[in-house]
Amino acid sequence: MSARFEDRTDRVIDEIEERRKRALTAAAIQLEGEIAIRTPVDTGHLRASISHIAPLGRSRKGGDRLSGKIPEGMAVVGTNTEYAAYVEYGTRYQKAQPYMRTGYAAAKSDIDRIITEGFRIDG
Repeated sequence: MSARFEDRTDRVIDEIEERRKRALTAAAIQLEGEIAIRTPVDTGHLRASISHIAPLGRSRKGGDRLSGKIPEGMAVVGTNTEYAAYVEYGTRYQKAQPYMRTGYAAAKSDIDRIITEGFRIDG
């Protein structure tokens, strides 16, 4: 009787990395959508600027987009408009209209599910 050992470590690591990228990208897309529908609209510029950068790509929609590199293992959802924080947190002249925080709160359970399902082992 003989036994044969086959090292599949590299294949497993590659699969985990691919699942991580897919899960992070799907979570970023979900969060982007939840934030966008909660973004107050005056001219529409702020809503159009909500975008994401994730391991498998960036938002494909028009308008201003986030730019730059992100650290490995992360996804970023946000806006590059200068006045976004004033809308989110308010000023002494303007009441806060939180759209990022409420969008995240609405997406949190979906994000948790996306990440959990992304690493589920079938079989």
